[in-house]
Amino acid sequence: MLKKFLVAVAAIFFLNLNICAAEDLKFIDSNDDFGYFIDIDTIKLENQNIFSVDMVIIRLNLNQMEVIDLQINHAAKNYIIRSTRTLSYDERTEIKSDFTARTAKSYSDKSLMGDIVNIVLYGGE
Repeated sequence: MLKKFLVAVAAIFFLNLNICAAEDLKFIDSNDDFGYFIDIDTIKLENQNIFSVDMVIIRLNLNQMEVIDLQINHAAKNYIIRSTRTLSYDERTEIKSDFTARTAKSYSDKSLMGDIVNIVLYGGE
């Protein structure tokens, strides 16, 4: 529990020191050495049930961040990863990218994707 808290505090601290102007990251959760965020600036409503958003996973221990382009259908409770990019955290230089869309996966309300949907649609309330 303490490790999760320290990762979250460190991620928020480093984000505040070194955030690009194009990023408006909102903290979602942390897990050991990872911090999970969404980039509020990337939210796009595609239709009544579908929106897209970038999820950002920050791995401070590796000095990396992964940007995952998600398309979420909240009515069907599924999501598609459309692309991923791995960047160095401090320099924001691209390490690798994959623009291959994955097949749709379902999610539950109590999952990380469920938390993302709750924040995007309802402001996290």
